[in-house]
Amino acid sequence: MSSKTVLVTGATGRIGQVVVADLLERGYRVRATTSRPRAGIHADRDVVDWRMVDFLRENDFDDLVSGCDGILHLAAELGKKDRMVRVNVEATRELAKAAERAGVSVFCYTSSVSVYGSGRSTNIAEDSDVLTHDRDVPSEYWALDYVREYGRTKLAGELQLREVAARVRYVVFRPAVVVDISQIIGVRDWPLVKRMLAAHRHAHHIYVQDVSDALIWFMQRGLTGQGDPGSVSVYNLSEDDRPNPRHADFMRKAFAASGDRRYRTVAVPGIADWLHDALRFRSLPFRNPLWCMRFSNERLQASGYRFRFGMAKAEELALETLRQEVPQNQQNGEKLAETQA
Repeated sequence: MSSKTVLVTGATGRIGQVVVADLLERGYRVRATTSRPRAGIHADRDVVDWRMVDFLRENDFDDLVSGCDGILHLAAELGKKDRMVRVNVEATRELAKAAERAGVSVFCYTSSVSVYGSGRSTNIAEDSDVLTHDRDVPSEYWALDYVREYGRTKLAGELQLREVAARVRYVVFRPAVVVDISQIIGVRDWPLVKRMLAAHRHAHHIYVQDVSDALIWFMQRGLTGQGDPGSVSVYNLSEDDRPNPRHADFMRKAFAASGDRRYRTVAVPGIADWLHDALRFRSLPFRNPLWCMRFSNERLQASGYRFRFGMAKAEELALETLRQEVPQNQQNGEKLAETQA
């Protein structure tokens, strides 16, 4: 059992649940935040120190971080614009200040590739242009208003860490599109028009298990004293260089595995998709929408980290899940036929 205690904020989210499980498996003590009462906590009730924290209202995080060796800050506001500055920026700053006062060794922060907006270039590295963080410039990001606000406030959260950094080692991650197995499979549930428009697109998928593994790997480096105190390192978490990255590539394999006709979708040509975005957002100068961009992971690889699973493994797990559905669906069909007979 590790003697180290790790604080995980946003522990009930898609990434947070995986991170908590991975930390426990590796022997860490875990303190975890949730924004709602934990009625019906599962098997982790006795091993996780759950704290109910409202990042919209809480200002004092000293008690929360006291005794923690590392912090994995995943909590964020994703959809409500009027809450994003408070949760994504101000609470991040106050949590970092508390970490500095408590002498925490390492603070890992999950940002997003949305901080880049719609790039002028298609090849995006960590030093590429980012959004204007302190005001909304619609032409910088071909996206809905709340998505632009999310990108700007996550970037502003990064900047707050740079201002606060003194003794703690900070690691900022900019994940691409984080998915679990159900979400890989779930492309079949998209509306037909969305499937047609998106089929040709680069998915930018990264497996949630790899995101968790990367967070913990870098946290462990910080716990062992690697990196300068007060440093802020930034990494794209992406696997954009993998073979066959389009939605259409997976859909073709998924149809072969399952026979589900929802995976048989005619892809709209890329130029039609680009024109659709241009007409939808009507902003100049023209930029590259997300699906045209490629997020480099060269800095991640240079650090020595390698994905534990990779999207090839994640997609194989998704295909195996689909193969297992087929006999079950056949059995259900046979029972229905018997009932009707």
